Amino acid sequence: MNKKLISSLLISAGVIGGIALSTNQAKADSNEGTVTTVRQARLYNNKGDLVKNRSLAANTPWYTDGKTDLNNVGSAYRVSTNEYVKVDDVQFSASGSSSSNISSGDTSVKNSGTLEIAYAPTSGIDLYQGYGPNKSATGTKLVNGTQWKFTQKVIDANGDAWYEIGGNQWVSGQYTKVTNEDFSESSAKVWDPNFAALKVTGDTPVYYDSSWGTATSQTLAAGTIVEVDSTVQSGNVIWYEISNGGWLPSTTTSTIATTRSTVSLNGKSKDEMIADVIKVAKQQLGKPYVWNAKGPNSFDCSGLMQYVFGIATGQNIGSWTVPQETAGTKVALSDLQPGDLLFWGPEGASYHVALYLGNNQYLNALRPGTNVKIDSITSSFAPSFGVRIFQ
Repeated sequence: MNKKLISSLLISAGVIGGIALSTNQAKADSNEGTVTTVRQARLYNNKGDLVKNRSLAANTPWYTDGKTDLNNVGSAYRVSTNEYVKVDDVQFSASGSSSSNISSGDTSVKNSGTLEIAYAPTSGIDLYQGYGPNKSATGTKLVNGTQWKFTQKVIDANGDAWYEIGGNQWVSGQYTKVTNEDFSESSAKVWDPNFAALKVTGDTPVYYDSSWGTATSQTLAAGTIVEVDSTVQSGNVIWYEISNGGWLPSTTTSTIATTRSTVSLNGKSKDEMIADVIKVAKQQLGKPYVWNAKGPNSFDCSGLMQYVFGIATGQNIGSWTVPQETAGTKVALSDLQPGDLLFWGPEGASYHVALYLGNNQYLNALRPGTNVKIDSITSSFAPSFGVRIFQ
């Protein structure tokens, strides 16, 4: 997919823009930071041609990933996928990020890199001023295939992940693939609803698919930290899908344990909240299974659980099975209660999840070709462990 220029980002005088990155543009040097316009500034493409009918308002700051020389223009800073501003029209600051206020109860993660919008609807996703409950849409839409430099990640009190791609401008992590530049093991220990973190235990190739015969030329060194967003079991091996592409076998990785804050009852009793969860879950009965679907009209197994708990509690328990494992406390199958989650597969590499209803029954989206339904626990397809969300 071609990376599309998000032109509306560059016509708002009161909004700070992020950097969209593309491998097809003029090569910029390493001068990353912020440029603030000293006057109304014209824009130029990578060929040095004037971009018509668009300019940057005076006294507005913009992220840049570097400076380059353009034909007929001279030195210029890149401020978006294929748009540049003259050095003479801006003041440069080497600080790469604005000082955003992180709300109490939210967790700031030391993290930077590049994210790609990958799971957005055709219309794109909103770019927000601020994040979390106090966010406001800027009017700009980000579309699939565009890549943006981020300087900070936050997990808000509701369990949602947000990436800052401009001065107090944020996107939801739900729709992204991420390539990390600065991501330590301590940062990886912070619970993320969209990813799980792994450490590579020995030098290993990255695989095209979840199969030993598909090794690529890329090798990850022992000690590398990666983020993954799904698991598949093939024979006796669990395979992890890397966020920005490729697969790793569990035989060459170890999981990094995470914990998250307890899901709030929001003033309700535990029994009332469990009743709400089960009620919302049963309202989804009969809807079709679709891989990676998050609702409201279709679901996969983890998308169903994320949707149900999100509607009932207003909080994010995770977008796939592994983050959902640590959204509560592990319980034995002999100690299950209604409202618990059931998981199939080993901890840190589970591949199916369902909602326990009581009386040996659970509600789930099982596989393609089926609808959301209620099944009974059997020895032929027995869950591996349970997780209690509400303590």
